[in-house]
Amino acid sequence: MIVREARPTDIPSLLDFQLKMALETENVQLELLPLTQGTQKLFKDPTKGKYYVAEEGKEVIGCLMTTFEWSEWRCGSILWIQSVYVAAPWRKKGVFKNVSTSASNR
Repeated sequence: MIVREARPTDIPSLLDFQLKMALETENVQLELLPLTQGTQKLFKDPTKGKYYVAEEGKEVIGCLMTTFEWSEWRCGSILWIQSVYVAAPWRKKGVFKNVSTSASNR
């Protein structure tokens, strides 16, 4: 299993995961068009954030997104990890457990 920065070719998997996550966690059915547009904008503007995917073989099995927030309290940026989703068969198997912080530098 590897964790790598997502590529535009991963967008179908990312959309699928986000749709499933919204239903599973909040019982919300997201609209595909704004979700697609929002995901594409993130790839076009890395200052908005970055997606990472977990891959087993050639199968994308999970994703997460990182974003930065300015904190005047700390006079610095805070890295947030959000939009974490792991496909059901891969849950509780430590998919993102040992991700190195260097992954965010790639």
